[in-house]
Amino acid sequence: MPTTLNLNDLPQDYPGIGNALAQAGAICLESQHHTPGVLLSVRGGGIAADDYQLHWTTVASNESALWQYNRATEMGAEAVAILLVKSATPYQAVEASTLGTGIDFWLGDGSDILFQRKARLEISGIRNGSDADIARRSAAKLRQTRQSDDTQIPAYVVVVEFGRPLAEVHQR
Repeated sequence: MPTTLNLNDLPQDYPGIGNALAQAGAICLESQHHTPGVLLSVRGGGIAADDYQLHWTTVASNESALWQYNRATEMGAEAVAILLVKSATPYQAVEASTLGTGIDFWLGDGSDILFQRKARLEISGIRNGSDADIARRSAAKLRQTRQSDDTQIPAYVVVVEFGRPLAEVHQR
C-alpha cells in the first residue's frame, strides 16, 4: 500500500502558510481532473522512487477563482514537495529562505526547528508538462541551487508535475 501524503496536514505542521499551501495544492490537482486518493509517482535520484497516495479536501470553485494560475502552481508544488520530503527523508522544511540563496526552504531534522539549516530545498511546479519540460526545469533548478553551495550541505530539488501527477527529485 502506498504511503499517504495529506495536504490537510499542512495547516497543523505549518501554521499560517499551511492553509494556503494545502489549498493551492488541491487547486492544482483538481485543475488536472484528479480526485483525492490519486497516486503521485516519484522518480529521480534524490529519494527512493515510489508511489504516494495524495489526499486533500476538495476546493470550492469560488475559492479557486481567487488564485492566480502561476502562484497557485508554485505554492501547490511547495505543498506536495514539503510533504514528500518530510515523508521520504530525515528532513522537514523549517525556514523559508531569503532571495539570492537559490533555494526555497532550509531543511532541518525536526528536533529543534529553529536555526538548523541541515539541507536545502528548491521546488518548481508544472501544471501539465512533458518529460522534456520536467528535465529542463530540473536542470535549471539544480543550477540555481549553486548559489548557496558555500553552505556545504545537501540540496534537494523537487519538480512537481500535476498532470500525471509526478514528482521528480534530485539531490546534490
